[in-house]
Amino acid sequence: MTPKNPSIILVRPQLPENIGMVARVMHNFGLKDLIIVSPRDKWLNNKSINAAKKATKIIKNIKVYDDLEIALSNFSYVVATTNRRRYLEKNSTNDFKFIKRKIIVNKKTAILFGPENSGLSNEDLRLSDIIFTIETSSKSNSLNLSHAVTVLSHKLFELNNLKITNSISIEKDNISKYQLSKFLNYVIEKLENKKFFTPSEKKESMKNNIYSIFTKIPLTKKELQTLWGITKKLNK
Repeated sequence: MTPKNPSIILVRPQLPENIGMVARVMHNFGLKDLIIVSPRDKWLNNKSINAAKKATKIIKNIKVYDDLEIALSNFSYVVATTNRRRYLEKNSTNDFKFIKRKIIVNKKTAILFGPENSGLSNEDLRLSDIIFTIETSSKSNSLNLSHAVTVLSHKLFELNNLKITNSISIEKDNISKYQLSKFLNYVIEKLENKKFFTPSEKKESMKNNIYSIFTKIPLTKKELQTLWGITKKLNK
């Protein structure tokens, strides 16, 4: 089976040299697709280019988005990385073989990394299917952004060289994040019209819970069509 690699997505990266070092380590381990969301102005400079070394092709082909939801629209499975404790109902694992299997069976996968100072926010995690935690010493669990990407890139490189059984089937019918976002945006809009989000200070956590419900198990196109039908019928 041909090695199948995910896209790496950096959310609000702060240091241009970290973007360059991420590109460099991706090049080291055969990854090609780098996406950045809401980077600081003038991130493409001598620091990022020099840090990339021989990975200038990856730097030049970086896709830049202002909105994470749009950046994720074409993906069917999203892995979020964080070592911070999150009060979210999200599946989580530190078993990278499980993550690798998901990368193989899904059409298009992304791995998210948060900004250097704070990591991914609860809102960033809404469309993710699972949280992956890199095991570290309890005395120091904060990894540099480029180091975190290095760990996962190396794990991918190792597992790409393992023999994969033919029993693994590709999940061709799973919906994309664009299709899920479109449905959830509709549901949330209708709930807002019905004054569902009360008290107002709990609105964001309630929205997080709604996203968590629909990302626990990947939905097929047929299942989403059924949900659309139910929702529109109830709305009438």
